Amino acid sequence: MTDAVWLSREQRAEAEFGAAMTQLRSHFEQPEGRTAVDALAELMLRFGACERQMRRAERLRVLGHDLAEVQELEQRALQDNERGLAALPGVRPFIDYLASQAPDADGLARWRESSPQVRAEWRDRVAELDLGADDAQHLTRLMDECCDAVDEAGAPGLGQHISRTMEELEQARRSADRGTRAASFPYWKIVAAAAVFGLTVAAVNVLLSRGAPWWLPFLVALVGIILLFVTAIGCR
Repeated sequence: MTDAVWLSREQRAEAEFGAAMTQLRSHFEQPEGRTAVDALAELMLRFGACERQMRRAERLRVLGHDLAEVQELEQRALQDNERGLAALPGVRPFIDYLASQAPDADGLARWRESSPQVRAEWRDRVAELDLGADDAQHLTRLMDECCDAVDEAGAPGLGQHISRTMEELEQARRSADRGTRAASFPYWKIVAAAAVFGLTVAAVNVLLSRGAPWWLPFLVALVGIILLFVTAIGCR
C-alpha cells in the first residue's frame, strides 16, 4: 500500500474524528464543556500524530535510512506530544464545573433509571463492531466505569472520574514509552477513550435530567461510539 493511500486513510480518520467532536460539542451549553471538547480533540490529534511519526521513524531506522531523517521525525513527534500535553489543562474547568454542581435528586433518579438502557445500547453497538474480544471488553469496561461514577454520585462523581482519567493520561504520555506498550491497543488510547466517554456520558446525563426524548441521549451515545472507533481502535 502506498504512502498516499495511508495518508488518505489518516486524513479520513481525522475528518471523521473532527465531525464527531463537533457534534458532541454542540450538546454542551456551558463554555467549560465546549472548551473541554476542543481540548480533548486537540490532545488526541497531537498524540496520534506523535505516534504516527514515531512508527515511521522506527521503520526507517530498521531499514537503514538516513539517521538525520529519523532524528528529525522523532523530534517532530516529541513536539507534538508536548503540544498534546499542553492541551490537557483545557479539560480542568469542566471538571471543576461538574464538581460544583448541587445535588439533584430528581435528575439522579432519572439517570439511574436510564443507566441500564444506556449500557445495554452500548453493548449492542460494540457487538456489531469487528473487534477482538479484548478490545470489546475494554470498551464495555469504559462505559461501565463512567456510568458507575454517575450512578453513585451524579455530576460530581463523573467529574472525579474524568479528573482521574486525565491524570492517568498525562502520566502515560509523560512516561518513557508514552503509554504505547500494551497487549491490546496502546494503553494511552484506552485512557484517552475513557476521557471521551466521560464527556459523552456528561452530555447524556444532562439530556436525561431535562427529560429529553429517549432517542436523543442514545444519539449522543452513538457519537461516543464513533469517537472511540476512530481514536481508540482505528489508526489513531
